[in-house]
Amino acid sequence: MTGYLTTHVLDTARGIPAAGLRIALYRIEGEARTYLRHAVTNAGGRTDAPILPEAEFRIGSYELVFHAGAYLDAIGTSCHGTRYR
Repeated sequence: MTGYLTTHVLDTARGIPAAGLRIALYRIEGEARTYLRHAVTNAGGRTDAPILPEAEFRIGSYELVFHAGAYLDAIGTSCHGTRYR
């Protein structure tokens, strides 16, 4: 079986794609969580290439971690005066 992994991130509060958002990819195997790579969204809220390309794809469990706190800091947004990390 072949496949690949992509994502599309929207900033629904502002009604635009979430550009410049860092995303980390992990593979989950049993209790192990292994970092694979990171990507950053482009102006369209997508990554320029699949986060996990077809040549590296294998069936399993993956986790995408969206660094939303850093994104919100970068655009000058906070919630109730608290900066997210």
